Amino acid sequence: MKEFIDSHCHIFNIVDIPLYETIQGKVNFNTFSKLFLGTAVPLAGALYGTSKIKEIEKKKDFIKFFERSLKDSIFKFETHLLDLTGGDTDILITPLIIDFDSVKEDEDNFSNLEAQTKRLIDAIDKSSSKLKIKICPFIGFDLRKLILADGLQQIQNLWKNYGFAPQKNTTIKEIKNGSILGIKLYPPMGFNPYPAENRERYLKFYRWCVEKDIPITVHCQEGSYGGNSTKKEIKNYTNPLNWLKLFNDNPELKNLKVNFAHFGGEDGVEDMLDPLKIWVGGIDKNSWTYTIIKLLQKYPNTYSDISAYSYGKNKLNDFSSNLKKVIEFDYKGKFIEGEFRLSDKLLWGSDVPMVLSDVCYEAHYKNYFNKFEKVVKSANISDLHKKEFLENLVMNNPKEFLNLK
Repeated sequence: MKEFIDSHCHIFNIVDIPLYETIQGKVNFNTFSKLFLGTAVPLAGALYGTSKIKEIEKKKDFIKFFERSLKDSIFKFETHLLDLTGGDTDILITPLIIDFDSVKEDEDNFSNLEAQTKRLIDAIDKSSSKLKIKICPFIGFDLRKLILADGLQQIQNLWKNYGFAPQKNTTIKEIKNGSILGIKLYPPMGFNPYPAENRERYLKFYRWCVEKDIPITVHCQEGSYGGNSTKKEIKNYTNPLNWLKLFNDNPELKNLKVNFAHFGGEDGVEDMLDPLKIWVGGIDKNSWTYTIIKLLQKYPNTYSDISAYSYGKNKLNDFSSNLKKVIEFDYKGKFIEGEFRLSDKLLWGSDVPMVLSDVCYEAHYKNYFNKFEKVVKSANISDLHKKEFLENLVMNNPKEFLNLK
């Protein structure tokens, strides 16, 4: 591979996350519950010396990730990537910052976010002279801040200070390490990206993103860290139908650049593949992942990364086999919601450190990527298409999403 881009990962430590809520058990539902000691409760138990030692040991890599300095995490991540690619590849990762700030009127709602952003940028700057890869984050933003009088101006100021809009001929080699390339939205924190109330304030934000050609990555998987949101609220906030309505209602936003992170997850893919629905080719068109496919096929600048995907099995499902079917369906033309193919819209992402405790990761990034590569190579498509699919996900598609040459 000449180039390799991980479009969805994280570099943070214990300073950046809301530890109190984590210990309370509010880190839950699927991704975090699956990876953070099964549930948050065992973490609390671990602090009091209960009998969870073996379980904790299984999650050692995940827990230790949060103990490291940002600089140590940066170089450890680089080591994994160089081992995967052989060292002759231009590598870019885009760690996503999550906005954990509380949103209250008459309070400083941006200082923690800016401090978190500066900590990461400073760590990248201090490492850059020795780095062989490029690290360009996405800044987090809680859209509820748009309700505040200065909410839009504040995120615009942060973008002015830290954002980077590449020229169309900019290559990975030419990007300055630490440049902010986009904005990360995390609806499970408590917001609908297209609410009925204060809708115009949200639309102004999206119009600004279109004007500045700012890529957005939005969490789009049912299982989520939810802060103080209930499971039902998380599902409502994160549902891709919100985005379908946004695009349908506002044709001027058709060029909005959005990555619907996680492609609905392995559970979303499983829900979509329904062999009982023979009359529609075994596809549940009301499923979460199929809604994302509609967005990808209908609109030119929509993408979806497959980060945190589990390539394992459970008693009923083989998640690797399911993803293989999606690839085959795409090349056989079974998805017919618009003019664009999935192979031109999907992105590679790992979601490190969230996958560190997954059996698919097996303590090394290379092992995790090889699981994905094995799925592609097992697909019943031509060798040329296998090569195209892999190159599209790790090079061509993310460069389009990030405005790179």
